[in-house]
Amino acid sequence: MADILIRASFFLLLVIIGYAMKKMRVLTKDDGVALARVILNITLPCSILYSFRTFVFEWNYMMIPLISFAANWLMLLIGFVLTARRDENARVFYMQELPAYNIGNFMLPFVSGILGSTGVVATCLFDMGNAPMCLGLNFMVTAWVLGRNPGRSVIGSVLSIFTKPSFTVYFIMLILSMLRIELPSVIFDFAGLVSPANGPIAMIMIGLMLEFSMDRSKLKDVFTVNALRIILASVIAVLFFSFAPFSYEVRKAVAITAFAPISSASPAFVSELKGDVELVGFASTISIILSLILMPLLFALL
Repeated sequence: MADILIRASFFLLLVIIGYAMKKMRVLTKDDGVALARVILNITLPCSILYSFRTFVFEWNYMMIPLISFAANWLMLLIGFVLTARRDENARVFYMQELPAYNIGNFMLPFVSGILGSTGVVATCLFDMGNAPMCLGLNFMVTAWVLGRNPGRSVIGSVLSIFTKPSFTVYFIMLILSMLRIELPSVIFDFAGLVSPANGPIAMIMIGLMLEFSMDRSKLKDVFTVNALRIILASVIAVLFFSFAPFSYEVRKAVAITAFAPISSASPAFVSELKGDVELVGFASTISIILSLILMPLLFALL
């Protein structure tokens, strides 16, 4: 337990360093965007690829993406109900911020650095049900509710996830694992060389992206969204960790992944829907801080 807390503390320290460097103007938020591109296109795909080196696929694993897929739809419904008598800004905020999880940029660095390859694959399985929702389907549902043309088809939204290298690598490796096809070891050796950089770079990037400015009158909405996300995460974690028919490592990884912060894609979709982007940025920052506090405790306690 002490080793886990120390390692988690190092990750938190990197977030603080990133934020401090932005405040001292050594680095900027734009540098965080550049680091995000490095993560999404190089280090994260390598981390996912390397996690499959010892993975053995079992069909009952498909329960995991179904859980995250259902959680997204449940939160969309809750957002719709809560804003039935409110304006469009509130509806956009709740229906985009309640569902969807930041797995790639946030959860995977923690999981890969602490739980190893089995935890990474379990987290990727959770993201398999989450990714289509946070990369398009949540946006489409919200646009339809608002009576607007979302500008993309359901098939187009689903296929758009394959423009993300991390998801494409994960999907290909999952298919190969199902078919029991093994890649040459040299490919895993290269991925193993690159993947350790993913965690530190991601934590510094998160620090560079943190923002703390917000109108106090909107704090209630920020609190409500984050509280509802934590409540649902707690339900998923307790039920899955206690009753799912998987190994301890898989149950632990999914239980912790349920506490992932708000999707990093949500500000772009809120902007497209003409919503309050500043409010979304603040809510996402609070969500990240809560996850940074909760996850080390979960790693140590579970």
